[in-house]
Amino acid sequence: MEIRVRIGGIQVRRALRFIVLMVIAASLVGCQGRVFLNLDVPIVIEPAPPQYRSEVWGYLSYDHRDHHIRYTVGRNHDRHYEPLRDAKVTVVGTGMSVYTDRDGYFFLRGVPHGRVTLLVQHRWVGPSSGVYISTSSR
Repeated sequence: MEIRVRIGGIQVRRALRFIVLMVIAASLVGCQGRVFLNLDVPIVIEPAPPQYRSEVWGYLSYDHRDHHIRYTVGRNHDRHYEPLRDAKVTVVGTGMSVYTDRDGYFFLRGVPHGRVTLLVQHRWVGPSSGVYISTSSR
């Protein structure tokens, strides 16, 4: 690197800045870098959430007479039950949720293996807090 010094010009200011910077850097060599970076702060790396490989699916229907919600693996052909459209189905404890389609069908992949609890919520069917259904993932 070549430094040209001109009296009264910009080159003198650059040279002085460079010299001051070098003096500061040389004086901080013995500080182990703690002036610029606090190295005493622990670094925490959180593990990724577990990857589940199970699935849960089914059909939701309701009785329009008493708003009873029924969960079945296959379609419900009872004459009093109609598909529960646009119901929110949430796997309790994971926060995973999906909405049912026009046939009342839902499918969730990546849920914990074994027994799971589903929270079913709908605008006008069932209680506003939702209905809890216990089932097994596959």
